[in-house]
Amino acid sequence: MFKVMIVDDETIILSGIKSLVDWEAHGCELAATARNGQDALEQMRRIPIDIVLADINMPVMDGITLMKNASEEFPNTVFIMLTNLEEFELARQALKYHAVDYLVKSQLEAPMLEKAIEHAKVERGSRTYRTVTSAADYMEKEEKKKVISRALQEVIFLKNGVQNEEYIKLIKDSGILLSYCYFYIPFDFLAISGEPVDKEEKARLMDWIQEMLVKTAENIFGDDYILLNTGSSSASVLFVYRLYAGGDADSCKKKFEMFDRKLVSSVKTVTQVECRVFHTGIHDGYDELKKCAGEYRRLMEQYYLGAEQDGENEDDEEGRYEPLGLKGIGSELYHEIMQKNLKGIKDVMDNVETQISNTVHQKSQAIWLLNELNREASAALSKFGIMETSAYERVSSIAVIESINTRKQVLGWLAMLRNTLIDVVGNGDMPGNPLAEKARRYVLNNVESNISLQDTAEHVGVSAGYLSTIFKREYNQSFVDFVNTTKIEHACRLLEEKELMVMEIAYRLGYENAYYFSKVFRKYMGMSPTDYQRRVEDEKNTNKLKK
Repeated sequence: MFKVMIVDDETIILSGIKSLVDWEAHGCELAATARNGQDALEQMRRIPIDIVLADINMPVMDGITLMKNASEEFPNTVFIMLTNLEEFELARQALKYHAVDYLVKSQLEAPMLEKAIEHAKVERGSRTYRTVTSAADYMEKEEKKKVISRALQEVIFLKNGVQNEEYIKLIKDSGILLSYCYFYIPFDFLAISGEPVDKEEKARLMDWIQEMLVKTAENIFGDDYILLNTGSSSASVLFVYRLYAGGDADSCKKKFEMFDRKLVSSVKTVTQVECRVFHTGIHDGYDELKKCAGEYRRLMEQYYLGAEQDGENEDDEEGRYEPLGLKGIGSELYHEIMQKNLKGIKDVMDNVETQISNTVHQKSQAIWLLNELNREASAALSKFGIMETSAYERVSSIAVIESINTRKQVLGWLAMLRNTLIDVVGNGDMPGNPLAEKARRYVLNNVESNISLQDTAEHVGVSAGYLSTIFKREYNQSFVDFVNTTKIEHACRLLEEKELMVMEIAYRLGYENAYYFSKVFRKYMGMSPTDYQRRVEDEKNTNKLKK
């Protein structure tokens, strides 16, 4: 059975096409419908679709844009475009982008649609055949890349200096050592909600990210790249070569910028994960591999420290890193907690934060320190018998520490530790929670901005996970619900004034588009923004008549 999707913003058209033919008799299953291109694309990422009937002119994302985007992710999916008579030029453009047919909606009849469907089925089969026939070549290339990937990791990342001669020969003979570099691409999963995602969810997100990474690399670098399997669950490593083939340094720079822009944007849009793109300098020949590897290792530390990429630098000695000088700090924290000395806790944490901020240290030093502080704080709190129910246990877990990749996140964790300990050890000495109240005021003062949990947590000075915990405890409402209800209440006032269109209100309140705004509005108000305006107008007219 061929899976079919119909995309049109007009309900009457959707209903009409659904009932116009016997889909099962034509070997088809009507698998999904959508009201705009964005909704359709999101559903296509969840449901395999063979044939799409899409209106050309739709809000949010039109049919031409949908087809262009879908052709990159789902090249075997076939499009039939639906159009009005006055959109003939757009229909011609649709054919340019390989739509198999276009149908005029006002003249649409069953025989015409059935013919287009049969044509689409044939084209779908042809595209599958072309894919299969090229699969053997593709698999051969991919297998070769896997072997070279293992060789690169063996030769470059082997720290004991013992190198496999066969791997060295393979690399030298492979032709990959012409104008090459490494890309280090770390991912921030904490950006999603401020809390670590579980292993299964993280693995699923990484699968999506790797697919987008490969697609982006193919579009920009062709076949001249190798994705290394380093075993990391928070970063990817890309080896790109023949960078100067058919170009110069300027064209290479443009490719790098395009790769950065497209990958960061697509990863953020699809998964909400934030990523950065770093690259080494461009090198030639086997003798420069060691230098290239040194630059790669330094990129990882640059990312942790929050430094911008500063070009090539041969200084890769660990001696350039400073010791944190915090030996025994965990015991000091334990002592202050046991004494319930809030000032002492603040002083210890001030010392730690100052050292983390002002020394050039390695990530491993900071992670060791966080684990020591966590261990000693947990031991102290357990003496009071409050670990089982306290917010501390939920937000200071090992899983949170393992998710940390940057100095900024280390400082965020330390701020969370400080505020949580004061909250738990102080045991509610102050009425209300000043941190939660500060977050609430931030939302109210920025209702027309794009408000995120992470940004608000940074403003308050705590981790996103901890802010989420204390906000729910204080107001019996999640932070996200509070943001949405606040925005929707403000939207209602703007709708009642009738000075702005729904689309203008959506953008003013920081929503990505009118469609998503309407979806959120309906969730909280039980009706669309337009229906709300009508209801308000009806109530005004009714009140006038009563007077």
